[in-house]
Amino acid sequence: MTQNHIAFFQSVVGSTYVLTSASDLESYGRDWTKVYKPDPMAIVLPASTDQVSKIARYCSENQLSLVPSGGRTGLAGGSVATNKEVVISLNRMSKIEKIDCIGMTVACEAGVTLQQLQEAAADNDVYFALDLAAKGSCHIGGNIATNAGGVKFVRYGGMRELVLGLEVVLPSGEVLNMNHSLRKNNTGYDLKHLFIGSEGTLGIITRATMKLNSKPGNLVVSLMATSFFAEVPKILERCNMMRAPITAFEFFTDIAHNVVLDNNPNLKTPFAEKHACYVLLEIDAGKGGDDVIEPILESLFNDGLINDAVVAGTAAQMTEFWSHRENISESIAAAGFAHKNDISIPIDQLGAFIAGLNALIAKEASDLICIVFGHIADGNLHLNYLAPKGTELSLFKDSVKVLEKKVFDLIKAHEGSISAEHGIGLLKKKDLPYSRTASEIEIMRGIKKIFDPQNIMNPGKIFDC
Repeated sequence: MTQNHIAFFQSVVGSTYVLTSASDLESYGRDWTKVYKPDPMAIVLPASTDQVSKIARYCSENQLSLVPSGGRTGLAGGSVATNKEVVISLNRMSKIEKIDCIGMTVACEAGVTLQQLQEAAADNDVYFALDLAAKGSCHIGGNIATNAGGVKFVRYGGMRELVLGLEVVLPSGEVLNMNHSLRKNNTGYDLKHLFIGSEGTLGIITRATMKLNSKPGNLVVSLMATSFFAEVPKILERCNMMRAPITAFEFFTDIAHNVVLDNNPNLKTPFAEKHACYVLLEIDAGKGGDDVIEPILESLFNDGLINDAVVAGTAAQMTEFWSHRENISESIAAAGFAHKNDISIPIDQLGAFIAGLNALIAKEASDLICIVFGHIADGNLHLNYLAPKGTELSLFKDSVKVLEKKVFDLIKAHEGSISAEHGIGLLKKKDLPYSRTASEIEIMRGIKKIFDPQNIMNPGKIFDC
């Protein structure tokens, strides 16, 4: 039967684009979590929506499970194939179809990488606002399926705010064409939002139309240092009250800063002394330039909210300042065993949460190194537990497991989310009740059954049906 299935897929996309070698199954069957052993039946690379539709219809008729695949940069196991599923890779569907500088929209296929889209927008003197560290690899379809956020969320929102229209292939093979550029369309339920953040469990996103923005006029970047995390939300509040045109507001601890410096010997800290916390503030100062940033820094200094600050004087220095933040994840990975958590907390409760987190770690896991950084202006923190050198992997995992449950209890107490932007996938499926009530999960199961009654579309992700 497997050979019959392979033969059908080859008849649709051509034999070159049906992959079954062990290396291809391994590569396309996993994502960046690298936790689960991949075991797909085959990798199929369609070149059109029609081909995706034919493959989905065949799989529906033969009760074959499907896993949509983009750049596979996810960190929750959302695109992992572990049980002889058919992986549909959108790699070949990578056309940018239209950039409209009147309506300020872009239409493209789902396999376009984020960086390709950013560059195409820039070539047309406009701006696509989503920005992620994985932009060179991640696909637009995957960004939509996971409702990606990124570092510019505070100004432009995430994919849910940027998407205007979608084309989706349902598990039955039916093509749902909602791919329009309307800004206003108040005609009942807006179905596209069900697919944004659905992690490929309801259908395969094949095309999208999204908003563009005008290019930022004059970005100014400042790195600030402070002694306590409790000052960081106050810095954000002051920036808001002074009407700072914030495009990014990022935070990292001294531990995170040191990990980056250790892993990037050519990168130097701009500060003469060490500090407990650092804030990267980026604003669109327009024609104001220094006249916009200087009063903000002066106010922060005068009230003792920051100890030191530097402002990038050149484009190269801006890139260097951003490197202190953007190189954190890569540097943590190079440092040894690490367990990552991507969470969100109501912004006004961030100080109380961090205080509770520090108390938990001191009491329950003082042997672990906790590296914290994130997008403070949208309440998104990245918690990274790092094992000290010489720690056995099994002991590290045991310590993290005990601590993580208590941290999730703390998140629930603050009415936060156990996944701010990475999704649930396989990795956090058992933990979903920390952020969703039983009624919410049951409603989500009901929605899944409407779109996918056979449970063949990315089965087992988010929750079990």
